[in-house]
Amino acid sequence: MKYYNLAELKGLLPAYLHAIGTEVFMKGENQLSAACPIHGGTKPNLHANLKPDGVWVWTCRSGCGGDGGTVLDLHAMLHGLHAKSADCITGAAGVLNVLPGDKPISIHTFTRHREQRRRATRQRAIAEERQRTLTTSIAAKRAELLSPYLSHDWRADFFHDSPLHLEPSHDAQTRQMIEWLFNPDDLLWMGRTHDSGNPCHRANFRTAEEWFRAPELPPRLSAGTYRKDSFSRSQANLATRPFLIIESDELIGHKPSTDDEREENRRLNAGLMRFLTDRFHLELRALIDTGGKSLHGWFTHPGDETTHALARLLDGLAIDSAVFHRASCAPLRAPGCLHEVTGHRASLYYLNPLF
Repeated sequence: MKYYNLAELKGLLPAYLHAIGTEVFMKGENQLSAACPIHGGTKPNLHANLKPDGVWVWTCRSGCGGDGGTVLDLHAMLHGLHAKSADCITGAAGVLNVLPGDKPISIHTFTRHREQRRRATRQRAIAEERQRTLTTSIAAKRAELLSPYLSHDWRADFFHDSPLHLEPSHDAQTRQMIEWLFNPDDLLWMGRTHDSGNPCHRANFRTAEEWFRAPELPPRLSAGTYRKDSFSRSQANLATRPFLIIESDELIGHKPSTDDEREENRRLNAGLMRFLTDRFHLELRALIDTGGKSLHGWFTHPGDETTHALARLLDGLAIDSAVFHRASCAPLRAPGCLHEVTGHRASLYYLNPLF
């Protein structure tokens, strides 16, 4: 009789995280971090260590209720199963494309895997050095690259260029975004930052049409669409990722701390959006002044090839990598959202329906 080798499955946590769309940050061969797929969010709160027996053991440090364990415990928590149940084991194996075998994994296989990891480590070191060189080169040229696209009247410029006439009230602007950027039956999340992860949060997941007709709208929304019956903003629940979100908190070279610095950083953000539209032919769909130190540029998702190319430029262009990679399930500011530091409200300055 064939059966799954549990020791092998428990050594495949990194592959499982990749398979469900979670970016993994490796720290050497034996440690990793990632955004926790159980409670969503953008911070890499999930940490895991590779034990001497080849098993990855994880824990979430956000206090979300993810008690940790092996990849089987993670699959169980994501799908409401018992970690030792047949449904959990076959489900995790299915995600990993692992078939039941008639023999346990041999020591020779472990040795081969170890050599493969060592080669991968060497190759990764070479790639990281090339990336550092590229980042340094782009950072040195950043001011020169953005200079042709800068304007002190960037608000008026984007407002004038907006293909769609923008409503004056923040609530109406959010409804415009919902109406013109999503399909009526797309399931969207809206709410406050922590309105995710419990069954009571199902009310925060409604279709675009339902949100459009709601008497009052919450302050934040995600850029992705979700599967039916979702109650968590986890990447595992995403149905589509229609947008790429660009923002930079430190285009001036550091985090702004004064009103003048925040305004200059927003001006540079505006130039960055123009630069990306011109040089990378990205389609800008919406531009939101967050009310703080940055802008959110909502771009039509350009596909994996262009996204991967842009990912290599993030640090050089001072683009927020967490937002870039995980904005589909992040609690982004909607027009009217009050900024906790400045007391200013987010505003929409550009909206392009593209249909």
